Amino acid sequence: MYTKILVPVDGSENAALACAHAVDLAKSGDMEIVLLSCYQVRSARIGAGSGKKLIAASLESKCKESLAPCEALCAENGLKYKSVIRRGTPSAVIVQVAEEENCDLIVIGSRGLGNIAGAVMGSVTNKVLKDAPVPVLVVRKKA
Repeated sequence: MYTKILVPVDGSENAALACAHAVDLAKSGDMEIVLLSCYQVRSARIGAGSGKKLIAASLESKCKESLAPCEALCAENGLKYKSVIRRGTPSAVIVQVAEEENCDLIVIGSRGLGNIAGAVMGSVTNKVLKDAPVPVLVVRKKA
C-alpha cells in the first residue's frame, strides 16, 4: 500500500516512537524510509556573517545527532533509507520534503497535547495534519 514513508525526527521520545512504528511498517513490505530533521535560525540579533553560520552549523550538527538512532534502527532492520537535513519552519519543511521525495505516508510523533491545547499552540503535528499532501499517521506514547 505504501512505498515511501517520511519520518520527521527531532530527538524527542515521541519522534523515536514514530520512527520505531515506521520501521515496523516498512518491514512488512518493500518500503523506503526518508528520515527528516530540520532546524530554524530564529534570532534577528545574530545578523549575517560568521555568527549566523556558526549557529546554523551547530543546529545542523544537532540534527545529525537526532537522526543517528533512527538511522541505526533502519540499518539494523535492513531497510532502505535516506536522511535529509533542511533549514526552515518545521511544518512547512515536512510538507515540502513529502512532496519532493514522493512520499505516500508521513509518520510523525505527537507531543501528547489535547486538541484544544494543540490548536492554540499551533503544534507542528497539527500544521502537518492540516497541510500534508498525503496521509499522516500520528504516533504517541501510550497513557
